[in-house]
Amino acid sequence: MSYYKELIAAYEVDVQFPDVSGMEQLDMLMTRSEIAQNELHLSDEERKRVLNADRLLLQRARQFYESIQSITDLASWRRDESVPATHWWWYLDVIVQLLIRSELSIRSIKPSLELSPVGV
Repeated sequence: MSYYKELIAAYEVDVQFPDVSGMEQLDMLMTRSEIAQNELHLSDEERKRVLNADRLLLQRARQFYESIQSITDLASWRRDESVPATHWWWYLDVIVQLLIRSELSIRSIKPSLELSPVGV
């Protein structure tokens, strides 16, 4: 198995288990960064696998963030490690805040939509 395939396989497994320790989650984010640094060497099939794993990470962002938050502050980590903005997976704290705000907005709009006359 090639080095890239091993990284991708590890990432695919990691995103399936959001309830493991924050240290393991940080390791997952480092693995994802290593994959990103080698994206030019990935085949189309490998890129598709990474994209599918990324989707799972986003779907479970809150769970992953809760594990990581228990051991470190992601904003500080990004600053200390000079994480590039293109490595969005290091921004789980921001993603979770956006999801929360989005949910709150939807909840506040929904009642007003229910009261709207039909056909207006």
